[in-house]
Amino acid sequence: MGSKDDSTLVEEILAGNTARFGDVVRRHDAAVRRVVTRRLADPDAVEEVVQQTFYLAFRRLDQLDRPGKLRGWLNRIARNCVVDFLRRQERRSEAVELNRIEAVARDRSAEWIWTEVERLGAIHREVLGLRYRSGLSYEEIAAKLGVPVSTVRGRVYEARKQLRERLLGE
Repeated sequence: MGSKDDSTLVEEILAGNTARFGDVVRRHDAAVRRVVTRRLADPDAVEEVVQQTFYLAFRRLDQLDRPGKLRGWLNRIARNCVVDFLRRQERRSEAVELNRIEAVARDRSAEWIWTEVERLGAIHREVLGLRYRSGLSYEEIAAKLGVPVSTVRGRVYEARKQLRERLLGE
């Protein structure tokens, strides 16, 4: 099963015989899994990324310039899907940490966190104080500081990120 077989298969799928994509999956599943398992150990994550790879390949098959190079193209999609998966995982874990920090900051009895906030730069201290000590909305903070709401959101995000780094010793 070489590139000629892949070329014929791709041509048939693009001509409307989409059921033949199952042959693509059967033919290249092991190779795609090898690419994915090099970076991911969790079987559920591997399965998710392999499925995402084949889904994207099916959706983008018309973008494959050289059908004889299907395996390499699938492997490239798989590598990109792994990177995207790891980025999503990182963002989720950061969001969880930031939410924990935010919850502690809202707890008035957790004064120790404000000691850490005081060690941040003036802009970041100010927005965290207005947001969590004064309980102001982003819109109210923007009006008070004379800056756009998007600037406030960015400053709060950056302040929470810096605070997280301080607390986790990163």
